[in-house]
Amino acid sequence: MLIRITGGSDVGTADYFVNGRKEGREFTREELDERVILDGDLELTDTIIKGMEKEGERYLHITLAFKEDALDPEVMRGLVSDFKQFAMSAYDADEFNFYAEAHLPKLKSYTNRQTGELVERKPHIHVVIPRVNLLSGTSMDLLYKPVLNKQTGIMEVPPEQLKWIDAFQELTNAKYGLS
Repeated sequence: MLIRITGGSDVGTADYFVNGRKEGREFTREELDERVILDGDLELTDTIIKGMEKEGERYLHITLAFKEDALDPEVMRGLVSDFKQFAMSAYDADEFNFYAEAHLPKLKSYTNRQTGELVERKPHIHVVIPRVNLLSGTSMDLLYKPVLNKQTGIMEVPPEQLKWIDAFQELTNAKYGLS
């Protein structure tokens, strides 16, 4: 398993999960994947994100990607539970919103229309965490805190912060026998 953490400011995440439309891709979610809800309520998460009066990043979008061709849904639920406990350990349950769903490929591969490249598809899990404390209304810095690189002017995640995510990833791979 590999973990990729990005942020998002748009309010179209729920639509992407349900409909699967992405620029340059012709398939719908129904054609691409079986959706398996692992934790949370997508409608509630979407409402929280759309209701945030915040400039910039409104939520974290975490992708847990697998090399395996198939994963048992109970393994995925356990993995998401472990990740939630790890990622949200500094917060009480009533302070945050957390949503996770797996995409199990129906379509194992396709040819990208724009590049002509073959795209292989594997099971993966999407996690969305709105970056707002639900009790205080303040912004939450989860998993990492980007800092400004004064030379480039770009916000970056310091390598020393990524080591905790790498450690969780390796522990999880060993626990569940993942590549």
